[in-house]
Amino acid sequence: MRLVIASSPACESPDAFPLGALCVGAAIAASPALAGLELLFVEGGPPESARPSAEEEEGAGTILASRIAAKSPDLVGLSVFSWNRSSMSAAARALRASAPGAAIFAGGPEATADPQSLIEEADLDFAIAGEGEAAAVAAVAALRLSGAAARSSVSALEGIPGIVLPARRGAIAAASAPSAAADASALVSPWLSGMADPRSRGGDILWELARGCPFRCAYCYESKGESSMRPFPMERIEAELELFARSGVRYAFVLDPTFNADKARAAAILDLIIQKAPHIRWKFEVRAELLDRGLVRRFASLDSSLQIGLQSAHRDTLETVNRPGFDRRSFARAISSLSESGVTYGLDLIYGLPGDGLGRFEESIDFALGLEPNHLDVFPLALLPGTLLAERAQELGIEADPRPPYLVRSTRQMPRRDFEAAAALAEACDRFYSGGRAVAWFKAVLEPLRMRPSAFLGAFARRAKGAAGGAARGGGAGSVGGTRAIEAEQLGFLGRLYSEARLERLLPALRDLVRLHGAWGRALAEGEETELDLAYDPEEALGAALSLEAFVRAARPAPSRVRVAPDEYEGAVIARP
Repeated sequence: MRLVIASSPACESPDAFPLGALCVGAAIAASPALAGLELLFVEGGPPESARPSAEEEEGAGTILASRIAAKSPDLVGLSVFSWNRSSMSAAARALRASAPGAAIFAGGPEATADPQSLIEEADLDFAIAGEGEAAAVAAVAALRLSGAAARSSVSALEGIPGIVLPARRGAIAAASAPSAAADASALVSPWLSGMADPRSRGGDILWELARGCPFRCAYCYESKGESSMRPFPMERIEAELELFARSGVRYAFVLDPTFNADKARAAAILDLIIQKAPHIRWKFEVRAELLDRGLVRRFASLDSSLQIGLQSAHRDTLETVNRPGFDRRSFARAISSLSESGVTYGLDLIYGLPGDGLGRFEESIDFALGLEPNHLDVFPLALLPGTLLAERAQELGIEADPRPPYLVRSTRQMPRRDFEAAAALAEACDRFYSGGRAVAWFKAVLEPLRMRPSAFLGAFARRAKGAAGGAARGGGAGSVGGTRAIEAEQLGFLGRLYSEARLERLLPALRDLVRLHGAWGRALAEGEETELDLAYDPEEALGAALSLEAFVRAARPAPSRVRVAPDEYEGAVIARP
């Protein structure tokens, strides 16, 4: 029997690693009952656009199906998430013609939250609800033992925990309980078993340290309805870490939705990392309120970045979505401890949460940017199937797209027009602040304008909307061309605002400040050299980040040409050409 497991990422990113599919594959490969089974993996490409059309998703599914069919499978497993549900469904339907004898099933969050709907949409033979390892092993073993063609043997799967078969025509589908959560110590490591190769993507990996989540945020399906965590044994974690160090891993994203939920365990894991793999660049998702001095000190000793879910700056909104206890002062103190220790951190905001109208969302942006994060990720609420918020949508007045990725279109507090304004603000923040690497100077350049961050970004959004096909749409922020295009756009916009406010005297210092930081960022991130003609001495010009007005009053112009270049030891240096 030949099994093909297929996955597809949400985007091109170091974080887009098919770890779930590989975990299921590792369990199947380790099962004595499945010895000799031929196991293959196929991965589709990411969508070409952020919001692909139905035609694009159908096309992507057809391409993936042709790649799967070329393997002549007896059994096909699809890893289905909200971002790839439509294309995976299209692939399954196309396989009915190109691989007619194969049994096709799906697992993943979409199959767990909404199995019967997915089965019908994709014409599946069965779905796996819950964690996939044990159920997949049992299902494949049953099909193999039946001795018949895979698709004709699906009736052998009845009664296996976690297996959802199609509802009989005209019958009401019975609720299917997900497969029981496995003992974490019994799960096979895809890394240690050799199923996943830490060198396969240039040394960029995902690392799972536990299953589950202790929190039950109403918009999230991470906990699968259970507010518990099952940590992997420390022996497994240490062995995986040693493998990563030997294999030359350069970047690791720790998948735990709240790495510091257990502070003592988090400290112990960080100590292991410091001991065995301090050269790897790490990314963690943490809760600010669970940070303490010891954890901050450990994060600071590593090349690490933290992603922190703020979501809203309003306590009542957060309580509505099961995130109680938020306090602005406590949150700000925790973030300050990271900043003072030199730890890189980013924040998340969600617009469209019940209780937050456009004005309150703008207040959240102001609060978040006042904390000077390295980047601010702002995205719309998604009404994911199986979440508590999806169950209360009608009660809360939430209207969402019924198709994946289930983005909310309006709420009682944020009608569609306001939702569009919030989306424009989110795009402006991503372009100007995060993509434009503005953290070092953003506060300084807004201060003379006496503008709130949300008002400033709103003005930038309106200008971008008016510049049809202009620089606001050119180049991705991650490319050299993209960062240069954004920098030119930033300076053009700031020049206009400063001229309108009669602040032209500050523009030479402002331009020096922005261009120096832009060149420094390109040297560090892209390894590019930049030559600059400056109005002030470069070392002094960097001091303008404290106060543009104070700097211009005290400093004397000193025109100079400098070169900003990458440096093996310092990261980047400023020198005379």
